[in-house]
Amino acid sequence: MYSRKQFAALEAMCREQAALARKEMEYSLMKYWLAEAEEWKQLRQSAPKRIAYRSSELARSSKQRVK
Repeated sequence: MYSRKQFAALEAMCREQAALARKEMEYSLMKYWLAEAEEWKQLRQSAPKRIAYRSSELARSSKQRVK
């Protein structure tokens, strides 16, 4: 699972892609990237405790497999 910083970076990347599409008058592509950015924003803002828990849970499970 991604961290809050990773969600923010993905959201920013999508917004940059939308701005580029707008500049090139690719409006359908711009709408797509803005929708993607909004999804990343919502994921970043939703249940940050669950995100952190999931990351630590994955780390524990991978350590158990190595043993």
